[in-house]
Formats: sequence, structure tokens, C-alpha cells
Amino acid sequence: MKARRLSLLLFLCALPALGQNVHVPLDYWGYGFLERMEAKGLFKSLALLDRPLNRSQVAGLITAIDLRSAQQPNLLTETDRRLLEQLRGDFADELGTMTGAVAPKRRELHAARWQEGTSQAYLDLYSSINVISNRGGSYQPADLLTEGTLGAILRGHLGGVLGFYADARNAVTRGEKSVSDQDENYDVSKGSPVTVSGPNVFRDRALAYFIWEKPWLRIQVGRDEIDWGPGFHSGLALTRNMPPADMIRLSSRFRRVAFSSAHLFLRSPLGAKYLAAHRIDFLIKPGLQFGGGETVVYGNRDVEMDYLNPLMLYHIAEHHLGDRDNNTLFLDLSCTPLPGTRLYAQYFIDDMTSTQSLTRYYGNKFALLAGALWSDPLGADNLDLRLEYSRVEPFVYAHHDSINIYTHYDKVIGHWLGPNSDSAYLLAGYQLGRDLRLEASFERIRKGEGAADTQARPGKGTTKHFLDGLVEKKCLTGFRIQDQLRRDLFVALAYTYVASRNAGRVADRSAGDHLARFEVAYNY
Repeated sequence: MKARRLSLLLFLCALPALGQNVHVPLDYWGYGFLERMEAKGLFKSLALLDRPLNRSQVAGLITAIDLRSAQQPNLLTETDRRLLEQLRGDFADELGTMTGAVAPKRRELHAARWQEGTSQAYLDLYSSINVISNRGGSYQPADLLTEGTLGAILRGHLGGVLGFYADARNAVTRGEKSVSDQDENYDVSKGSPVTVSGPNVFRDRALAYFIWEKPWLRIQVGRDEIDWGPGFHSGLALTRNMPPADMIRLSSRFRRVAFSSAHLFLRSPLGAKYLAAHRIDFLIKPGLQFGGGETVVYGNRDVEMDYLNPLMLYHIAEHHLGDRDNNTLFLDLSCTPLPGTRLYAQYFIDDMTSTQSLTRYYGNKFALLAGALWSDPLGADNLDLRLEYSRVEPFVYAHHDSINIYTHYDKVIGHWLGPNSDSAYLLAGYQLGRDLRLEASFERIRKGEGAADTQARPGKGTTKHFLDGLVEKKCLTGFRIQDQLRRDLFVALAYTYVASRNAGRVADRSAGDHLARFEVAYNY
């Protein structure tokens, strides 16, 4: 397998291509701003359904916003204009190649920049310090943690042939309770690696990939993140809850149609494990998007060509491969029916049979997500209100064959809730000028019996019951204040109060917890 992957990479490197542009990390502040712009009608695009976006996509959206706002200046508040100007500076190179793009007043700063002929490279340095305090009934004794992170980001392209990206970060935490050498972890079933040195706990994270691109095709090989669908608080199919994974991705985009596929190499203690996924999206008309796709998890064998083929229907392929894998289907809908509003939904089908009750039979496993974003409600400039509801039925993401459970390391690839649970989430965000943002949130979570890796069917019979077993109920009320002290230097303070019943799924155990976090992060 290693030889095959290397041969594929060398083949891609040998092909002529366009100037390369890499992905914009999922934690970039601009994603929220772009969704607000879409809700306000500044652009109509399929781009936000398949994240991360590449840099040229973001530059294209910036240009669309500029053109639209030039026609209707009242669509942007003064704060929107200042944020848009910062966004232009972050994508100055890409905008410089586009006809009609507005040049930024100030470019993004880099620790180092190199150019020779048609080759370019940029180096950014990243650092952060977090002070975390967790107190209450669930934390005995209380937690007081300090976490520092250092990292570097290298991106660019070589001769307009091969784009590249590398992001390596190492975090050290102090203050974890009774840390010992036995807490080191290299067992993928228990999560990402953890190294212990005295009182220090080290966790690392890395992305690294190459990009080859034509106007009609984009191919990526390497380790990256992936987040599909219209959801904000989470999603149902492929989400940021999943740690980064090695993957081969192909995508093709046109004005009204977008297609994307990925083959991921997952981590499991049980042996080789893979996920194949593809999706297609349609811009039915300006402001109305519809799409869908499939995923399949399989393992304990070599890569299947049927699943590596991006055009193959996985449902059919699974039948021809012995009907032993975990195939799923999802549908997405997003629309902007009124200025300032965005409605969206996702429906996820893990398994379905028409010969049994759709609502009661355990083998019919569904999940639903629905949400709404209202920007500048009732003329309140720079205010965003969001409501999102998620429901994951019992036994979703589980499978009778352990290798096919919908997980990577110890994390669910889909919604972080896991099966037999639901969440109602409300967020209000107010932007005071370019730099200061205030947020207040409320969430109600209910979690019943079972997890993706513990239960694949009822203990007795074939009937499922939503929120079966002892149900843990949580209400989370919180706020967050973030200020940009200078360009790309962010300081934030967050607090959440968590009121729990049957805390930890222990009967009649109640808890009130106070979670506080102070953050400083700088990207130079």
C-alpha cells in the first residue's frame, strides 16, 4: 500500500497544472463572517457546504461581496466593511490575480516570505496560552489547568505545479490531576497520542498535504481536516469532531454544480480501517442549495477499488463486496428565503429497511439537524441570532462489526453527541467594530443509553426507544468575549455554567459546574 500511495503522489507531481492554492484552516475566523455575508445576500455559492475552502474560493467570495456591495452599499454595516477589509488583506495574493478585485489597504503579515520565479512559500508562527478553571460537583477536586501551544504553518507552491501545506503544533498542559507515566497514551482506541514528562502532558497535532489542480479538477493527497454540510454547531456525516486523517480528495466545481469525494485512512486498534465519501451539490436557483452524498466505513482488508472510484454508488458496491460494510446516505438543504436569513437542514440515514417500522425498528437509524441564522434582525446592525437542533436516533454510527463503527481514533466521525441523544442550541453574537465580539449561548442536551462503540442493537427484541435508559440532562448557559488587540492577536474570556441531572448517567446525581477559560492566541 505504501508503494501505491507514493506512486500516485509522484504521478500527480509530474503533471502540468495551474498555480496552487491550499485550504483555509477550519478554525479561521473568516468562516463565520462569510456565512453572515451569505445570509445577507452578498453572494450565492455552494462553497460553504464543503469545508475547508481553498484560498482561491475565499478570494472569489470576497470579490463577489465587493461587486454586490458596490451595487447596494446599504447591505454592509461599517463593521462589516472593516472585517471585509481585514479579509482582503489575508487573501491579497489571490485577489491580485483576479480581474475587478479590490486591493487591500494592508496585507497580512508573515514571519517569512520567499519567492523565486513562479514558486512561493509563506511561514507563519502560531502561539497560544489557555488558563482553564473547572469547578463544581463534577470536578472534585477542582481543575486549574494551563495549556501552552507553539506551532508553525508553511504553505505555498512550487513552480505553479505543486501546492503544499504543513501545520505542526505541540501543546503542553500543566495541572492535570495525579499525572504519571502510566497516563501516556499511544492506543488509538483511547484517542490521539499523549506524552508525559514529569508534571507536563504533551499533545501534538499536524496537517500536511499536497495539491494538484486543473480548472476542472482538484486533487489533494495528505493529512487534513474535513467538514461537510450546512451545520454550524456540528454536522451528521463528516465533521470537525473527527481528528485529522490521511486522505485522497478529488473535487470538481462549476457555477451551479459541485462534486467532491474523499478516501480517508482511519485509525483503529482492530486493524486497517477506511472511509470513502462523496457528495454532489446543486445551486437550484440563487439562494436555494440542495445536495446529498454517501459514506462507507470498511476495514480489515486492502483498499477496495470500488470505494476508491469517486463515481461508484457505494450502496451498490457494498452489495457486490459482500454486504458487510457500514454504508450511509445524507441529504442537505440550505436556503436564504429573506434578506438576512439562512435556513438549513441535514438528514442522515445510517440504515433503512422498508419492510419494518421506520420509527420503531432498531435497524432504521436516522439523524436530523435543522437550523436558522438571522443576521441584523429587525434592523439591529452587527447582531446574529442562531438556533440549531440536532437529533441522533439510537444505534446511529454503530455497527455489528467493530471495525466498521463510525469512529476515527476514539471520536465519532459524525455528530459529537453520538447516538440516542439530542441538542437544542441558541447563540447570539454581537460584533462591536472590527475587533470586539460578544457572544451569549444556551444549550440543552439530553443523552440516553449507548454509544457508537458500545451498543449496536437493543438488549431485547427489535424495538428502539429514543432516549432509552437513564437519561443525562444538561443545560449550558455561557458567554464569550473576544478582542483582537492587534492584527491576528486575539484575547478571549469564556464562562459556562452547566446544570446536570443524572450527571455522568448516574441516577439522581445532580451537579452545577462552573467552566471558565482565558485565551491568548497569536498568528504571525
